[in-house]
Amino acid sequence: MTLHLSSLTLSLVLVMPLVAHAGDPAQPHIAKAMEAHKAGNFTLALAELQQAYSLEPRPELLFAIGQVNVKLDRCADAIGYYEKYLATKPSAQATADTNEAITTCKTQLAAAPPPPAPVPPPASTTPVGGRRPWYSDKLGDGLVLAGITTSAIGVVLYVGARGDLDDAESAMDLSHYQDAVDRAHEKRTWSVILVGGGVALIAAGVAHYMLGDRSNETRGVGVVPTRSGGLVTWGGRF
Repeated sequence: MTLHLSSLTLSLVLVMPLVAHAGDPAQPHIAKAMEAHKAGNFTLALAELQQAYSLEPRPELLFAIGQVNVKLDRCADAIGYYEKYLATKPSAQATADTNEAITTCKTQLAAAPPPPAPVPPPASTTPVGGRRPWYSDKLGDGLVLAGITTSAIGVVLYVGARGDLDDAESAMDLSHYQDAVDRAHEKRTWSVILVGGGVALIAAGVAHYMLGDRSNETRGVGVVPTRSGGLVTWGGRF
């Protein structure tokens, strides 16, 4: 972004104070600002000019600071310094040139694209209605884990019952045959109970996941024993 002025240029603004005020405390900073500006280091040039102005508040330095702000694409800041410079009542030509600089800056600001829309915050992972995620339901986790463990034990007993029946088939006498059959029946009975109970526990855990912790519901979970295990029922009023 560059402003084309008729006569009052940055170089004149910087050189004139050096000639007119040689030896003052602001001179080293003005010299550094000129070197930095020539090298294209406008950030350093701005810092040195501001330091020079704090030591020796000359009106022409306000214009120079405005010019460097333009180089840094800070037209809004530049306009502020231009207006401060106009408040010092410069010459008619300097006033005209500064007004031209302000007009150019305002035109560029009006043509600048709008700032990008703010990035929306990430979507909240909190469930609607304040419900906890299912995987954080410790009671539900415990019921499912207990159900899996109980069912596994029941399966082991069922396999053992099949083994006892095989032993009964190979028994050499009636007494050993009957003992093996009795063991098989007992293990099978317990296996049915444990597997059924395990399924009931798993179902209860799943039901607890589904229910969550809705505070505005009336709900209930029931386990009805059956000959083959159990039946889990649940109901609620939303």
